[in-house]
Amino acid sequence: MSKKVIEVFNLTKKFGNFTAVDRISFDVKEGEIFGFLGANGAG
Repeated sequence: MSKKVIEVFNLTKKFGNFTAVDRISFDVKEGEIFGFLGANGAG
């Protein structure tokens, strides 16, 4: 079993009244390559 090196639980990010990220949870295990992309391809 791979070791978790990053763990995120219920992350929310707001800019004023705009919610950019709403309660996202994920983990990244040792040796994985991870990318986080938005709807417009920004990441």
